[in-house]
Amino acid sequence: MATFEEHINQAKRNLAFLESINHNVKDCIDWQVTVCFYTALHLINAHLATFELQYRKHVDVKNALNPENNLSISKLPEDEYVAYATLQMLSRRSRYLVNEKDNQVGTTIAFLTHDIHLAKSIKHLDCLVAFFQNKYKVSLPSIAIKCPDLKSHSLKIFSKKD
Repeated sequence: MATFEEHINQAKRNLAFLESINHNVKDCIDWQVTVCFYTALHLINAHLATFELQYRKHVDVKNALNPENNLSISKLPEDEYVAYATLQMLSRRSRYLVNEKDNQVGTTIAFLTHDIHLAKSIKHLDCLVAFFQNKYKVSLPSIAIKCPDLKSHSLKIFSKKD
């Protein structure tokens, strides 16, 4: 089982990579959204490691984090749980071109990833980074992100780059 520190170090590497592709690579919004989720996943796995927990399935992770699961020793506050769940959903959209809110069977529409989805991902990742820095007193980098749709979002840790 990977340790708390190993997961935090991987989250730091992912944040550096996110900033790099955001500034240096054109047309990779889908990858940026995916990196946001996997950064969050390492933060979550660091959190779970403090309880000596490790899960292989996303559904098990979400159950362990769910604030309504009274039996869970590792549950998160509501805002952070929603941030993580939303990042997972946005990542699935960017990786598989699906919208999990679309309940129509046989839908032939490809759901692409746009600036608005990156802005949402950054907002939710910022929420999780702020939580983990406060809860675990770890230092995670404050990255600068270029995204036109971020203008309407306030961020706690990250900064907006024009």
